Amino acid sequence: MTSRNKSAVRGFEAEIEKSREEANWKKAVELAEQLKARSPQHESLAHFLIGEGKLEAFLDEYPPCKENIERAQRELTNASGFLNLATQEAGKKAGVALDAHLLLGKLNYACGSYEEALKHYKMAELNTLTEKELPVRSLRIVAESYAIKGLCLEESAPPSSSRYKQAERDAEMIRSYELASELTLLYLQRTGGAGGAGPVLETALQRVPILHMRAMRLHSAIDRYRSMLMAVEAAGTQALRLTLARQLAEVLLRGVTGQVYKTVEAPRSTSQTTVGSLPRRDQVVAEGPWKPKKYAGLNQFVPANEFEEVLLVLLVGEAMAVRDAVLSQAPEFGAARDHALHNAVALVDLLALAATRWGQLCLVLESLERTMKFSFGCAHVWRQRALATAAAAAPPARPPPFGDFVSAGSPAWTLGVRAHGVAQRALQLAPRDAALRLVAANTCYNMGWLREGVELAEAALRIEEEGDGEMEARACLFVGIGYQMKAQSSHDRIEKEAANEACRRYLVRSARLDGRDHLALYHLALQQLREGALNEAMDACRACLAARPECAARPRTRNPEVYREIRRCAATKLVRPAHARLTMKATAELGAVAAAKLRRPAAWPSAPPALTPSPPQRGQVHAASGEWEEARLCFQNALAVHPTHLDTIVQLGAAYYQLGWLRLAEKSFREAASLAPLRADTWRRLALVLQALGEPQSAADAAAAALQLQPHAPALPLPL
Repeated sequence: MTSRNKSAVRGFEAEIEKSREEANWKKAVELAEQLKARSPQHESLAHFLIGEGKLEAFLDEYPPCKENIERAQRELTNASGFLNLATQEAGKKAGVALDAHLLLGKLNYACGSYEEALKHYKMAELNTLTEKELPVRSLRIVAESYAIKGLCLEESAPPSSSRYKQAERDAEMIRSYELASELTLLYLQRTGGAGGAGPVLETALQRVPILHMRAMRLHSAIDRYRSMLMAVEAAGTQALRLTLARQLAEVLLRGVTGQVYKTVEAPRSTSQTTVGSLPRRDQVVAEGPWKPKKYAGLNQFVPANEFEEVLLVLLVGEAMAVRDAVLSQAPEFGAARDHALHNAVALVDLLALAATRWGQLCLVLESLERTMKFSFGCAHVWRQRALATAAAAAPPARPPPFGDFVSAGSPAWTLGVRAHGVAQRALQLAPRDAALRLVAANTCYNMGWLREGVELAEAALRIEEEGDGEMEARACLFVGIGYQMKAQSSHDRIEKEAANEACRRYLVRSARLDGRDHLALYHLALQQLREGALNEAMDACRACLAARPECAARPRTRNPEVYREIRRCAATKLVRPAHARLTMKATAELGAVAAAKLRRPAAWPSAPPALTPSPPQRGQVHAASGEWEEARLCFQNALAVHPTHLDTIVQLGAAYYQLGWLRLAEKSFREAASLAPLRADTWRRLALVLQALGEPQSAADAAAAALQLQPHAPALPLPL
């Protein structure tokens, strides 16, 4: 009979232990009550098990937080009574008193009695527990005890004693959190992460590095993040590892640069074992009974600097986020889908910040491409993709109106078309995003799609006028640039004048709204220059240089095009007509000297280097002699060195005209007119070429432009 009772008790204990490990607290309480009724000598064990079951069942439904304190104070009195019974002398003899004190600490924390919880941990001698192998349930109880002790030390009032005592208390709190985090990882590895860690243990995992950073121990915080991420992964730790990876990347991006960074120390493979969930070829390290197992493979990649570590952590985290993405669009998966998307977007944004900083735009584009499969209708992801594709499509050379448009069929053209298509999709999801429309307008300007670019810029301006107007000045600038480019590319005089009028109006408005915007002042100066308002253009140039003084001091700055173009304009266009005539006269005299030198006999000594004629001067000599083919070659060679030299372009057009290549002559004169629209002789020569081509209407427009610039010149075009 006695043997049958002992076997029955052992059967109850086995069932109870199984229920505890599976967190089936209702069944555990029922079995404990049956054990108490059938075996009175195990009454203390039954009291402990009943109190544990009632406590854990309540906390599963109402986690320990400040919002649930009042409810816990009301509903946990019964569980508290059973656990207190287990701490008495009989409980000590039964070996359950220590665990009962640990659970009473957890119960008092849930009720908001932080000092009382610390007393129970002191009675359990938590600080002196021996590190040894523990059952799964006991492992969780000890881990939660260390975590709750740290939380109670944070929540309780600090002692009004010396700073030494305060530092000692802080060290004890961090030590408790560190032990809790290590035991939590070990618990998750042993259980496979079934059921997760719970809010208390997850809080402990994330608090340790934060407290190190508060105490200005940045390297300790980074080492803690690394230690947790190097732990062997379990099924239930994926979401936790994703959070830790993101936090480590944020710390490295914000606070670690240069000499501050310390490389990662790979774990030493002193004692190796194999975890059942891992392939046999993967080696892991176990440093102690309370230490989590860590990867220790021979072929592990160890980052050499902060750049490699940040990108590695973010790429691994982004891979985990994409892997855990919820693809189903069913309503019942809405919450899980939003959570997965939030994690993925946070990592993609950090990856964009890091990769763009170090010139790795391809990584951003690849990451956004992977994110597309589960970000249907997400305006933020589409906006990020539109910005990334626009940055990839930006031409390396100077943008229009000073450089050429992107050539159709080129790789840059493909990138521009792609950026435009992505922007159109993103704009549909962001109907009030003015900045995105300005980026799309800039892409259109680079591609030569001026009408669509102006429409996008005007749409952005309307949005800013209806809203707070923070980007109204920049929107006016982009509209003005669009009309400026339309004016330069148009060959119709009426259309050109209308575009110039609109350009001037918007640029003046932009400069008035933001007087420190050097780009607005620069384009305004350029427009005033082309319209002949030389004094106003010079004032705008000075204001532009005052707003961006580093351009004047250091032309080789990050954006030297502004200063170079202003300087070129000031040197070639903001000169008086008298100075221009003197320059032309000096150039003709130098050509005559060069011609005389070239006709000397071969026995004469060669000319000094200072008087050696340049290709444009040799071309003038050949032109004066009627040798138009040789003159053409000289002018073309000169333009290969200086493609925007105005006089050489005009002279090349004259050579084309004399050779009978009228379309090439038209192209040269139109290029010269776009570079310097205020030169009347260029329009006069263009009119002569158009007349020879049999285009009287176009020739009349060119002649009218020449007369408008020089009203006292002859009405009929003169020979070239």
